[in-house]
Amino acid sequence: MSHSIKTPVVFLPGTLCDERIFIPLWHALNANGNSLENKAFVPLQWADDLEQMLALSEDRLAYFPSKVHLVGFSMGGYIAALVALANPQKVASLTLLSSTGTALASQDLAQRKLLLGAIKNKQYKGMTQSYIEFMLHTKNHGNGVITELIKEMADDLGPSVLAAQTNATGNRQNLINKLSKQTFTTYFVVGEQDNIATVTQINDIAASAASLHKEVIVGAGHMLPLEQTDVLANYLHSTLP
Repeated sequence: MSHSIKTPVVFLPGTLCDERIFIPLWHALNANGNSLENKAFVPLQWADDLEQMLALSEDRLAYFPSKVHLVGFSMGGYIAALVALANPQKVASLTLLSSTGTALASQDLAQRKLLLGAIKNKQYKGMTQSYIEFMLHTKNHGNGVITELIKEMADDLGPSVLAAQTNATGNRQNLINKLSKQTFTTYFVVGEQDNIATVTQINDIAASAASLHKEVIVGAGHMLPLEQTDVLANYLHSTLP
């Protein structure tokens, strides 16, 4: 069945990602008689801090006179949630892909501190194969197309972007209670083997309020838009009018 998403969709990428994280999804959203009529991309990789991330996002919201659907991946999910809470009158829905919208655990904050130290001391060697595999479903470990794309984005954006994004998004608040009180619907979509935004976390979040919806996608880890592109496109077509 063909379906057109008439409301504009604004996409926000994750850490060390640019528009390449979404290009396969955009193709899938425009395939088989379906269409994505209007979209915008927030280049979070251009931002030096959280304030600039929010300014870039609000600039993209201003492209459209109507409400928009916000779709954020990983770090971009958290930024999308902040933007939605600051501009609820502009939001038709909020979709967090591989993202919890919660504060970081102390263990994550400690790892970020180590990472920032390594970058500062020029000891950061780039995205490792083991970390790429940590972000993927086990069945995708051997997928050269996906692993190469992740590595290319990380290499192209580099340590200075990684440091800026790590600094900008370390001091996160838990946004779930605020999101549950909004008039727009919030969707949490995760891969079944996501080691960062886990199914357990998403189950707990969705159980906390009727306005928070969850979808677990089989065959995907954290890099959901690349791992199960067609399934995700079908899901967005079913939830975004």
